[in-house]
Amino acid sequence: MSKTIKIQILHELAMNSAKNETYQKGVVDKAVDPKLITAAFHEQAGNEHYHEAMLGRYMFSQIELLKTFFVDYLTGDGNIAEDATIDSTEANGVSEVLLKVSDRFNNGYTKTIARLSQKYVEDRMVYLWWNSVSKDFAAIYAAAAEEDLAGIRAAFSKTAPAAPQYRFPVAIEIRYPIIPERNGIPGFITPSMVSAGSPSSSTIPVETLLANPWLISRGSITEISYTLSGENDKQPIDDIVVRADNPCCTPFIDDGGNWCLKGESEGYSVITLFSRHNDQVFASFAVRITS
Repeated sequence: MSKTIKIQILHELAMNSAKNETYQKGVVDKAVDPKLITAAFHEQAGNEHYHEAMLGRYMFSQIELLKTFFVDYLTGDGNIAEDATIDSTEANGVSEVLLKVSDRFNNGYTKTIARLSQKYVEDRMVYLWWNSVSKDFAAIYAAAAEEDLAGIRAAFSKTAPAAPQYRFPVAIEIRYPIIPERNGIPGFITPSMVSAGSPSSSTIPVETLLANPWLISRGSITEISYTLSGENDKQPIDDIVVRADNPCCTPFIDDGGNWCLKGESEGYSVITLFSRHNDQVFASFAVRITS
């Protein structure tokens, strides 16, 4: 399972942030030595056409570099997606990147990743601006960009696996064997016929079934067929177990996954089908093993 998160890089914000970073250094240089007015002018990224062109090229190239980082990290050591399909668009001064991630991705970090991604592009832009004239100053922003990537890696956090939501049965109906009522004795006992812990007149003792058993012969094998109902009419998992109270017959599961009974020796036994997870889902009937 996967889900999609959206990362946006705002072009105008990236351009202005880069200009502000370069402006600060120019102001400091002029304050230290007034003769550096001309140098400060050229080292400050401004609104000149060639400044805009250089910063624009830096910005778009670093957005593409960021996308390659996402692909490499998400499907590599990050293990946050089996296929980090990236879809990117550019419109109205915004580059939008869509990432397909695991459904266990912690949504609380989506904004963190978006903001650090914006800062990464800005720090890389300033790094490229200074890299040709001041390697030492450029190294500061290169290190800042690496810190941004480290923060992005840390923000790709997984939540704990969700507990599986199993649908357990809420009712069981026996389809086979067919045991009709005889002399007022039912062929089956179900929860609606048993008063739990109450000695009311509606309580039907399980032993009553022994007077109306299903007949099978010793050595024969026959299938037990039933239907399970789930909440809101949804199909539940089959968690039914079959038990016999007498070893004269043996319940077992055949190769097809069906519960069966095998007659072992002459005698009577009460067979009970019950859910492993719901005490109110059960059905009982009696069998007589004949020679």
